[in-house]
Amino acid sequence: MPLSATGEAMLDLRDLRYFVAVFEARGFGRAAAQMKVAQSNVSMRVLRLERQLGAPLFERRHRAIAPTPRGELLYRHALRVLGEVEELETTMLRREAG
Repeated sequence: MPLSATGEAMLDLRDLRYFVAVFEARGFGRAAAQMKVAQSNVSMRVLRLERQLGAPLFERRHRAIAPTPRGELLYRHALRVLGEVEELETTMLRREAG
């Protein structure tokens, strides 16, 4: 399993889901509200991803955020990964029920 710059295993699916939610909502508070979790949890997860990847994923401005080029790249990959995971879960559940 690949290790991050901090020596931790990469990547956590929940971190990716939170990152995608922030990216799409264009805000930590809005993403947290949509996911029905505390904003601090969302912020911690994204910060952890940034540390693991060794680069900021969002530019934080007064009351606004914008994705960095690395954030844009991660978003495209995260959508594919999360889509594949969802498809796998659906397939496995169908086979279990069948």
